[in-house]
Amino acid sequence: MKPIRIFIFILFFVLTNNLIAKEESSKLVMPSRADSHAPISIMGDHIHKAKEVMISYRYMTMKMDDYQSGSSSSNYTAARKKPLGGFYMSVPEEMTKNMHMIGAMYAPSDDITLMIMGSYIDSEMKIKKHMNGAKKTLESSGFGDTKITALKSIDHDNDLKIHAALGLSLPTGSISKKDIMFGKNEETLGYGMQLGSGTFDVLSGVTFANLQKKYSYGLQLSSVLRIGKNNKEYSLGDIYQSNAWFAVPFNDSQTSVSIGARYKFQTKIEGSHKDIPNIMSFAQDPDSSGSKRVDFSVGINHIFPNKIRIALEYIMPTYNDVNSVQLDSENGMVFGLQYAY
Repeated sequence: MKPIRIFIFILFFVLTNNLIAKEESSKLVMPSRADSHAPISIMGDHIHKAKEVMISYRYMTMKMDDYQSGSSSSNYTAARKKPLGGFYMSVPEEMTKNMHMIGAMYAPSDDITLMIMGSYIDSEMKIKKHMNGAKKTLESSGFGDTKITALKSIDHDNDLKIHAALGLSLPTGSISKKDIMFGKNEETLGYGMQLGSGTFDVLSGVTFANLQKKYSYGLQLSSVLRIGKNNKEYSLGDIYQSNAWFAVPFNDSQTSVSIGARYKFQTKIEGSHKDIPNIMSFAQDPDSSGSKRVDFSVGINHIFPNKIRIALEYIMPTYNDVNSVQLDSENGMVFGLQYAY
């Protein structure tokens, strides 16, 4: 089922569910507005009251195909060329990545909320060998890095909410994934097919949110800073990101729709994977890493009387400026479930 069809299905579901459950929900006190949480792709967007716990599940899917060079579309011929001259032996054609994320939040006090998140990643890349036109599908799957973060309230009145975040990403994801390419032996996969960074990463950010009677909006600034190089002698690029959103509640504030924009800047990989002695494609080349991109999104949040939240966000890449040649991003989707008690 395509992401846009899933989005329409979720919207239909939450509206229909409200009609069925309206009499029952009138006997309960709604715990919060649907738009008191940001669109589901944004992490660490809110804090909790003392002793509250929230568990969450997110599913993210994305696909990349075609080619991008700088901020312009590119082609197969350019994708074969190495930045410093010569040609790659093979060329990636498309890549899909599916990620399952399990998280938990706990507030020891009204001012502090602790958050942990782990992930399971399933990636697939289709590549073509230029010499004979042979094609191969490469696969990698397993647990990703684990993120632990503390959120500290700065200002938390009835309308304006501001909090800061500081955390650490633990290198629990493998950076040694291999698959059989066009030979008989397994070879180390490219950077995008590895499951983690291999380094301890500092996570930081600040979130502003304002809830008005008929609408809400927010802004989050965040970064991921790598600490040194990993045991494979490279480090992924640092990430600097901003997210902005605007949401409108309806359906007695049990449902909200949102629009969002994200700017993400990621620097190039430093060093190179010591287990890739021969770079066969741009997917294994650190020069083909790093980008500036802008995405727009539409989303829907719904909260049930039993404090279960369901959310969906459809993400549309709008601008992408990459180093060298890389696969171009397609539309993506994030689905989420949250339960607080």
